[in-house]
Amino acid sequence: MASNDEMSSLARVAAALTYGEPDRVPVAPLVCGASHRFSGLTYADWSRCEDVEAMVHGHVDSIDFLGLDGVVMLVDLTVEAGEFGCEVVYPEMDTAHPNYDDPFIKGPEDYKKIKKIDPRKSGRMKGIIDMTAGLSKEIGQTHAIVGFVYGSLGTLSMMRGPEAFFMDLIEHPNEVKEALAVMDEVLLDYAVAQAEAGAHGVCYDNLYASQSILSKDLWREFEGEGMLKCCKAIGETGALVVHHNCGNGIYFDELQEWGTPHAISHAYVADDVDSWEEHKQKWGGQIATIGWIPPGPVAMLGTQEEIEEECQAELEIFKEGKGFILSTGCEYPPNAPLKHAKTIVEAGKKYGVY
Repeated sequence: MASNDEMSSLARVAAALTYGEPDRVPVAPLVCGASHRFSGLTYADWSRCEDVEAMVHGHVDSIDFLGLDGVVMLVDLTVEAGEFGCEVVYPEMDTAHPNYDDPFIKGPEDYKKIKKIDPRKSGRMKGIIDMTAGLSKEIGQTHAIVGFVYGSLGTLSMMRGPEAFFMDLIEHPNEVKEALAVMDEVLLDYAVAQAEAGAHGVCYDNLYASQSILSKDLWREFEGEGMLKCCKAIGETGALVVHHNCGNGIYFDELQEWGTPHAISHAYVADDVDSWEEHKQKWGGQIATIGWIPPGPVAMLGTQEEIEEECQAELEIFKEGKGFILSTGCEYPPNAPLKHAKTIVEAGKKYGVY
């Protein structure tokens, strides 16, 4: 039976993230780029962040149509790299990506090209800050708005190319660290600017803090301190700290130590457990979970019945004890059928009532 909501979406999300008493499990699949379909913009123009008013209306209409409890300010993962100088390719119907054929950092000597920028005045970063402010005016009293920052390791990797970047971590660590220090300062400013624009929380994407990317020691050495400072600054604004990591074998212990998150949005279990049931038992009472519907296999390929079954199965594990938001484990595919996102929301409302 569908729920009769007793709380606003904002109050519901806040209760879930702080282990309060929501009326039901909040539902917010990461419908980010897919919202361009409500804006009147092509996906490429959406990604350029030039028509902020259209982007605000796209998100508002997406929330209304799908029934989302909140929205994340992710446009794509090239935003930060592009503002630092990386050439970005904007396909008309696909996600923007770096021009890997002509990387900004072509050798270790080029890390010094990374210079400080002002996110409040810089291209797409400014566009996203302005979009956050616009959404705050439109829905900030009723729905959760979560800012987004792609971590410095992921950003710098885009500018060098992953394979060469991994080699540089070992062979040229000092050059890499100098560039990361500049980036970390800018990303901190960017996160704070989103919070000051009206984001109720800010999400720091620390993809490299997982077994599928780096060892714990390397991640801690290169990103730990920068993330710690950024998350502390977010908290000092009064906004909640959220992490996103869609890597496999996430270092929850490291993220708890270096980022003190209220919640982690993720697609796979922590590195120290073997199942979602074990994950819930070990981490469910310490860090709220946002996830973990597989966005590709489910949203792109699943039937509506399969999607509902997946949502029900996840709620059976995570609903009790609070601290859970039903979502996709990564961004909802921008070209996936929106009816599947609506099915996720309806299933959450049907099976997530407390």
